[in-house]
Parts: sequence; structure tokens; C-alpha cells
Amino acid sequence: MIKSLKNSAMFSNSLYSIAGQASFLVSNFLLFIVLLKEFPQEAVGVWALFITVISIVDSMRQGLIQNGLTRLLIQKADEEAQQAGSGLTINFYVIILSAILLYFGAGLLANLWEAPALIELFKQSWKPLVSLGTIQMMNILCFAKNKFKLYARLNLIYMVTFLTIMVTVWYTGNLSFNAILNGQLLAVISPVLYMLFKHPIAIAMPQLAIIKELLGFGKYIAGTNLLSLLFNKADVLMIAYFLDPISLALFHFASRIIQYIELPLTALSQVIYPRLAASYHANDVSQLKKEYGRSILTLLALIIPGVMVIDIFNTYIINILSSADYLASSQLIIILSIGCLFKPWGRVFGLTLDAIGKPKVNFKMLAFSLLVNITMNAWLIPQYGVVGAAVATTSSIIITILLGQIRIKKYLDISPLSEVFNSFKIKTLIATK
Repeated sequence: MIKSLKNSAMFSNSLYSIAGQASFLVSNFLLFIVLLKEFPQEAVGVWALFITVISIVDSMRQGLIQNGLTRLLIQKADEEAQQAGSGLTINFYVIILSAILLYFGAGLLANLWEAPALIELFKQSWKPLVSLGTIQMMNILCFAKNKFKLYARLNLIYMVTFLTIMVTVWYTGNLSFNAILNGQLLAVISPVLYMLFKHPIAIAMPQLAIIKELLGFGKYIAGTNLLSLLFNKADVLMIAYFLDPISLALFHFASRIIQYIELPLTALSQVIYPRLAASYHANDVSQLKKEYGRSILTLLALIIPGVMVIDIFNTYIINILSSADYLASSQLIIILSIGCLFKPWGRVFGLTLDAIGKPKVNFKMLAFSLLVNITMNAWLIPQYGVVGAAVATTSSIIITILLGQIRIKKYLDISPLSEVFNSFKIKTLIATK
């Protein structure tokens, strides 16, 4: 009975997590379609480059606090208010510092990629940084306290508000990059007010000791997040350097489709990590091994159908979402989708290392991965263009993840294939009863 209740709780939490992540991504997805329909390919390429840089910067901020704060709230629930206050301090300090650096470095970055339009965008980088940082900070507090329903509700409110603003802007004929950035910033106000008045979370003055502890743990995760984003975005940055904005727009389209297929990886990671951390904290090695196998199997079960759909119907998807100008993305989608089948293994590997207090190992693995990815992109892009970038990225993913599954045995008595197979057998037995 207890076991069934736990499984029921995990299932409902997973659904709320997916719903919350889907709400946030739906708003971005519809924005993506608007960009494809209303802006020329060159402009879409410039926007892709801007968003890539914002994502890289934001990932470092998120890494500094997300897993570390979640871990602290699980281990020391009695200091929740002080931990939340300390996390908020780090969060907004990093946002301010990042915005200043991007503002004054706008010209340098624009010259690097020979894209003058980036200057004005980078000068407004504080808007998406504040928007992302605020909504993600609320999400962290929800996850740490198992408030997955609240998380889903907050993201739904954000989606509705943002879409309302964007429809208004489009209808009045004032659609521009500046209007989009303003819309993202204004859309955060509604979920913040809802949380403050309906579901307030205790927040106290930050404590230096907690800040040091969060930064001490988070510095490796921030570095890992940075390397992970650079690994995932190295192709975009190098296409921007070697090729033209139209090539970048084609690759951006393909990688966006892949991102939405990978929704379960992002959404369920926020459910998986606390369970891995709790199992390890309870010194329950057998449970940790089960969580490892079960997590990979669950992610695979959710990823595989999506991969099959986009591989079979990718040309139809392209025509529906954009135009014939983007049909060249079809081959890129198929190549990149192969890497999706390996990512559940890599995601659970990284989360497990963070959960057992080994973020430094994860950092080193990603540093190696990034080196492989950059080398392959530098070799293949000049020869084969965007197709070379897709092949380089997918090959790097497969090589790195296979090495990671071998290396996990050094730190835990886990055989990934065996654990996944055992989880599959258990689920099959339950299904046949």
C-alpha cells in the first residue's frame, strides 16, 4: 500500500512537472513560430545567436543555486527561510553582474560574429535574464518543497500572460525583438504576484555561511552547466563563425524541434534529482540503483515515440511550422534525433553525480565532451556545412555518454544496463499481472 502511494505521488509529480515545463515551452514554441513566419531568415539567425548567449549565461546562474539549494532544503528543512533568502541573493546578484557584462561587451560580441544587430539586443539582455531568473527561482523553491502542482500553475500563468501580450502586440502591428523582450519581462509579474499572495514561501535575511555553502557546491555545477550549454551550443556558435545567418537559421530550426522532443528530459530531471539525492542521503544504495535504472527507462519511454514521429513526419512538421525555405532542416532533424536516444543515459548520469556530491567529476566529464565537440565541429563544419555540425554534435553526444556509463561504476556499484533491464523486467511483470 505504501509503495503504491509512493508510485502514485511520483506519477502525479511527474505529470505536474511535465505540465509546468510544457507551459513554459509552449509560450517559447509559439514565439518560435511567430519568428519563422514574421521575420526573415537572417533575423531569425541573429535571434538564435542572441538566445544562445543568454542561455549560456543563464545556465551558470542556475547552476550556482538550483541543485545546491534543493539539496540543502532536503537536508536542513528547519533553515528553509534563511536558505531561500541566501539563494535569492545569489540569484539576483549574478543577474545584475551578467547584464552589466553583456551591456558593455555588446560591441565586442557583435564584431566577433559580424552581426551589428546583436548590439541592441545585448544591451537589453537584462530583460530575459530577469525573466528567466525570477521564474526559475520560484520553480526551485516549488521543487524543493514538493509543490509540483504550484510549479505547474505558475508556469501556466506565465504562458497565458505572455501569449496575451504577444497577441496584443501582433494585432497592433508593433511586433519587434524589443516588444518580445518586454513581453517576456512583463509576463513574469503575474506568477510572482500569485505566489506572493496565494502560496507565500518563508524568506529570511541571507546568511553568509549558507551563501558560501551554496557557492562552494554550486561552482562546479555552474561550470558543468556552462560546459553542458557550450557542448549543446558549440555548433550554433561555430556555424555563426564559419557560415552565414541563413545556415544558422536552418540549424536553429532543427535544434528547436529536437529541444521540444527532449521536454521529458528537462521536466523529469526536476523530479528525478530530489529522489536520487534523498536515496543517497538515506544511505539506501539499493534504492539509489533502482532510481537510476527506473529514471533512464522512464525517460527513454517518453523520448522514443517523439523521435519516431519527427523522423517519419519531419517534412510535414517543417511545412506546418514554417515554409519551404526551411526544408533543408529535414536532414539535420534526423541526424540530431539520434543523439536524443542517448541523452537519457547522460542526464541521469550527471544528476546522480550531483546527488552523491561529486559535481567535480561531472564537470571534468563535460570538459572532455566539450573538447571533443569543438574539435569535431571545427573539422566538419568547413567541409560539410550545417550537416557537418549535426554529425559532429551527435557523434560527440554518443561518445561522451558511453564513456560516462562506464565511469559511473568507479563511484557507485551501478551497472547502468543491468539496472535499466531490471526496471524493464519489473514493469513488464507488473503490466502482465
